[in-house]
Amino acid sequence: MKSRKFSLLILLMLVVVGCQEAPEERVVDLVVPVTVQPVARGTIESFVSTTGSLRASRSADILVEVRGDLFYIEDASGKKPVEGTRVAAGDRIARIESEEYVNDIRMQSRQLGLQNAHNNLAEKQALFEEGLAVASEVQGAQKSVADAESDIVDARIQLEKMNVYAPLSGYLTGLVDTTENTIIEANTVIGQVVDYGQVLTDLKIPNSQMPNIDLGQEVRVTNYAFRDQTFIGRVSVLDPTLDPVTRTFRIEVIVDNPGLILRPGMFIKADIVVEQRAGIIVIPKQLVLSRQNRSVVFVEEEGRAQQRTIETGLSDDLMVEVIDGLSEGERLITSNFETLRSRTQVRVTGESGPRGTNN
Repeated sequence: MKSRKFSLLILLMLVVVGCQEAPEERVVDLVVPVTVQPVARGTIESFVSTTGSLRASRSADILVEVRGDLFYIEDASGKKPVEGTRVAAGDRIARIESEEYVNDIRMQSRQLGLQNAHNNLAEKQALFEEGLAVASEVQGAQKSVADAESDIVDARIQLEKMNVYAPLSGYLTGLVDTTENTIIEANTVIGQVVDYGQVLTDLKIPNSQMPNIDLGQEVRVTNYAFRDQTFIGRVSVLDPTLDPVTRTFRIEVIVDNPGLILRPGMFIKADIVVEQRAGIIVIPKQLVLSRQNRSVVFVEEEGRAQQRTIETGLSDDLMVEVIDGLSEGERLITSNFETLRSRTQVRVTGESGPRGTNN
């Protein structure tokens, strides 16, 4: 009996000692790896953005004035003009053949009439010198010569209409297809010449933006097919009247087109620069968080994340102006910032250069 009581006592003492030797809990401070970049100054711009379609800055119809068979003129290599062919103003593009038209002009008859008029004038002048004709007869003969010469000039002008010339320098487009015995009626347009060294676009701007738009204002034009290229244009026309239905006003923009990359008919996006601020603190917009209806960012100080409440100003698609809350040179946290709290311990794993300049 005494042995059993002794065993129970020993067991109880072991339990008490075991409880006293339980390991103490250790508090682990979580360290978050982050990257940083210095806060810098730069430039930011505000835009009015809209869309439109391009057209050539200059274009002209190729008009056939004479009814007849149409034949395109081959170049030195034997090739006929096609869409996209470069032409200079005055280049001969086509000719019209029409025997009926040529007969109606009666060039040979007019030439004979001129010859007779000259003969008659010579005869009258000889008679006048002998006193057998008066001055009025000589003057009448001179008028007949002038009229006959005018008839010849008119005939040549009419015949020249059988040739078709480029009305301006540029590129051919929309040419009429021709086959053997293709008859073209008079005053028919057989194509166009377009000059798109510069292109134009008409843009509709909201009424509220009218005070922000002016002649000569810079416009940046992009096309989805050339995402990495920006083309610079200027406001060239500012229509003062509003569309009563859409409450918008029209502006025309002329865009330089180096390399002829932009083409008439292309759909474009246009950003009109309405405000620009330089020498201000700007940061990537994606780094700004909303906490309790406040805009905040995190900076790294002595291995800790510090939350900063900021006041923002102008912004574009990527960057935002910071009016208050950040100083130039501070180390802005750029990764893993979404879950940070103030005073969280951090470890800087990388540092990038400033992104203060917005191009």
